[in-house]
Parts: sequence; structure tokens; C-alpha cells
Amino acid sequence: MLRQVTIKLHEHPGIMLGTDSPEPDVPFDGFGELLGLGEEKRESSERETDVEILPAGSLPAEAGYFHRGRITRSAVCPSGYGFRICCNRKASKNPHLQMHCLWQTSLTLAVMNAILRGVDAVLTHCALLETEHGAVMVLGESGMGKSTASARWRACGGKCVSDDMALLDFSGGDPIYVRRMPTWSACREGKNEWNYPASEEIPVAGVLALGRSESGRDEIVELNMAQFFAQCYRSMFYWNLNYAKGLPEEMQAKLTERIRHFTEIIAKRFPPRALMTVLEGDLLRRIVEDYLQTR
Repeated sequence: MLRQVTIKLHEHPGIMLGTDSPEPDVPFDGFGELLGLGEEKRESSERETDVEILPAGSLPAEAGYFHRGRITRSAVCPSGYGFRICCNRKASKNPHLQMHCLWQTSLTLAVMNAILRGVDAVLTHCALLETEHGAVMVLGESGMGKSTASARWRACGGKCVSDDMALLDFSGGDPIYVRRMPTWSACREGKNEWNYPASEEIPVAGVLALGRSESGRDEIVELNMAQFFAQCYRSMFYWNLNYAKGLPEEMQAKLTERIRHFTEIIAKRFPPRALMTVLEGDLLRRIVEDYLQTR
């Protein structure tokens, strides 16, 4: 009997991950609990799962691998629909690390496959600063300061539990919604008090590129559209990059086209703005709230 978790979307059958052979040291129950998802059991489905998790070493040599990581291996399903992943037999002596790598790979590939079959959702590299008006998505490269901005936001009374990854959901039309997703750092540090229910969606109230301030103060500045568009595109492609380059060419082309489409929606919906921040201080919340009032 297949065990699965499902992220339900507005107008689509959702994003499904499943397994019928969980590894004892990387339990599927822990994966579901980590994501804050309800676990379901079913005997059949109208369609395959987007990703199926298999026991270590169970994929045959001819399985059609497109990504061989240090801990996990990924292959396209024989039907050409969906992906299968498993841990390498001797990938890691740390089951905690294996489980976290397994969920991140599973979630990334499940959403990638959902995009390829027409679902309007994409994992985005960002921090979610939550306000009473909705979430402000702060997009930035690794090391630019998303985690620092998130910590400063929490320090001044704001809520931010997704500081690196979020599921951007276009399937409901207007407004656009975003869903919290757990990040590698949160899992590694054991932040069990942070919950990520997949059913809870937040309207997107703003989108800001992130940069380091040269003026010594937090400020929101105008960007040209090319800069803003490029940052949005990079952030939406970020989690797909390591896997997409190994996909068959037609799948790569479709994924690129779809993510560009999502970028165009964001670029038309939100003004091209950047949040230029310093590494400390308490002005961050006020300038973000001012930005929301004047959008």
C-alpha cells in the first residue's frame, strides 16, 4: 500500500510524494512530520506520484539517472512521467543528514515534476517576512543576507520561519499565494517549534530583491526592470538548477519556459524594488511596512 504526502493546490491535483518501502534509518513518517503534512494511505491513484522514494540501491543500473549526488540518486520514471530517488548505499553514516537530504531532494523534484505537468507553482529561493498584509518575499543570492534579515525581522517582533525556501503558488489567480517550506538550516539546527503546514497559504504582499546597503542604513530603492526580472528568475530557478542540467533537453526547455512565465507574472504584478540592508539595527520592520503602504 502506497504511503504518500500531498501538497494540495487550488486548481490542480496537487504535488505528491510517495513510498512503499521506507528505509528504517530515514523514516517516511519523519519526512512527513518534518514538512508538517498530513500523511495518507491509498491503494491506487488516478495518476502516479510526482516522486517515489525507494530503498537504497534499489534503482537498476539502466534506470535513467539524471542526477547522482553524494547522498541521493535520482532517475526519470520508466514511463517518462515523474521521478524516483533513493539514498546511496554507503552515502552517509549520519541518518539525520540522510533524512534531510532525502526530503529536500524529494520536495524539489516533486515540484519540478508538477511544473512539467502544468501545475502553476514553483519553489523559490527567498525569505518570507510575514506581515498583517501578507508575506514580503525577499529574493537574494546565497550569502547576501537573507538569514540575517530574517533574524533581524524576528528580533523586532516579526514572524519569519522560511528564510531560504518557499512554495510560490500561482494556481489561484489573484492574489498570488506562498507557502512556508522548511529550510536545510532549520532542519539541521532542530528547530522543531517551527511548523510548515502545507495547507496554510499566505497572500504575497510584496517582492523585493535583496542587496547590501552602502549608505549604512536600511532602505528600499528602485531597480530597473532588467535587474528585477533577472533576480526573480534566478530565485525561481535556484532549487531546480542542480537537477535540471541533467534532464533530457525537451524537459529542460519546458522547465525554462514555465519558470520564465512565472517570472513575467511577478514582474508585471510588483514594482521593481530592492531592499538594501545593513547587518544590524532595528529599522527593517518600519521600512518594509512603509513599502507595503505605498505600493
